[in-house]
Amino acid sequence: MEAAVDWRCRPGGRLDMSHGFVRHIRHNQIARDAYERAVRQARGRARGRLPPATPRPRRPDQQVYRPRRNVGTGGTGGDPSPGSPPHDPRGQRLFCLEYEGDDGSVTALIVHQGDSAEEVTRRLCARCPLEPALRRALCQRVQDELSKRRGTG
Repeated sequence: MEAAVDWRCRPGGRLDMSHGFVRHIRHNQIARDAYERAVRQARGRARGRLPPATPRPRRPDQQVYRPRRNVGTGGTGGDPSPGSPPHDPRGQRLFCLEYEGDDGSVTALIVHQGDSAEEVTRRLCARCPLEPALRRALCQRVQDELSKRRGTG
């Protein structure tokens, strides 16, 4: 048993490093560091040669949602803030109806609690005329949305 211990360790408990293996590891580490340093320098020089690219929009046709600001209230849904328009006699706002025409123009209307579907349709058609079939379909859709939000549907 004592003979097996003698060949593993030197006196004092240190490993025998006389074989030169550590020297090879250190040499490889130095060579790797030099290579990485050369690659970084080459990359830095290559970047400096390129002309600056002109910024262009990533997706010009992609629509971006921008929430509307709540002008009538202080952002809490409570009483109107000072300087805001007076309370609307048609009741509270239910939703904003946006209609996009064939030419791409968007018409927006605020629909209130006291509005009727026919009145909303008439106001929209005053801004952008619609065919009778589209007018009836819009009136039905507004009626569905109103009843859903009023809790009667």
